[in-house]
Amino acid sequence: MQLETFADNLIFPEGSRWKDNKLICSDIFSNEVISFTEAGNKETVVKIDGLPVGLGWNKNDDLLINSLQDKKVLVYDGKSTKEYADIGVHENNFINDMTTDSSGRAYVGTVALESFNENIPIAPDNMPTFSSIMLVDVDGSVRRVADRMTFTNGMAISPDGKKLVVAETFAYRLSIFDIKSNGDLDNRRIFADLGAPTDGITMDVEGRVWVAIPYYKFGGPGGWVRVAEGGEISGKIDSNTHGAFDCVLGGKNMDNLYLLEGSILGKERAKGDGRIRVCNVDSPGFN
Repeated sequence: MQLETFADNLIFPEGSRWKDNKLICSDIFSNEVISFTEAGNKETVVKIDGLPVGLGWNKNDDLLINSLQDKKVLVYDGKSTKEYADIGVHENNFINDMTTDSSGRAYVGTVALESFNENIPIAPDNMPTFSSIMLVDVDGSVRRVADRMTFTNGMAISPDGKKLVVAETFAYRLSIFDIKSNGDLDNRRIFADLGAPTDGITMDVEGRVWVAIPYYKFGGPGGWVRVAEGGEISGKIDSNTHGAFDCVLGGKNMDNLYLLEGSILGKERAKGDGRIRVCNVDSPGFN
């Protein structure tokens, strides 16, 4: 695959989505949500006081933003930002990634960042405690819909809206749930064991998942693989120089794969470490 640089001079891009013909993502340590046209023109959507991560949209099509350390979901209506849901009331973990369904329900992943050190290798004496998936319903109410998650990360809903795939970073796997009519999750099972940490994901029309792998070996770079339920890998892209933290399918035909990279885990993050590259793939995503 031919990779091209799409955007650079970022710190740590994450939480990417394709919406209204634009790539939108958080540049976490710049404290801002940014967007790019397909031509690469950048715009600051909104700045927040906290660390923005996962993004989605509510039933009014207003932007939802996970504020990591505040443990709150914020809503931005194009003019101002306010609190939408307080996840911290229900769980003390930080909040991370998000996906939203067609009705505006938000699935919010929590992560136990204080129970381990991500800058040294994972080991029995350095493992995150369990975390959850919280559902913010269309009325703003919050409930836990999955527990005992091993560092909840990227999430994607299947084309038919009936399944949720979730990266469990330090279980080195993707898990899948059935989505019940009320938004609850059921029938948890393994989508794919990958033997390496899993981060941001995006799904194509065939139900296969592109997943960012921050590192193949701790202290080194990572990449992205495309995997089907059951574990068959049909695509692989190496970063060679960076950690791979997220990806999203987008573009006019939804067949551009945008690859979000940052500094290798264990190294300090600074402006210029983060970038987005892009390549064309043979199976598109969907809106």
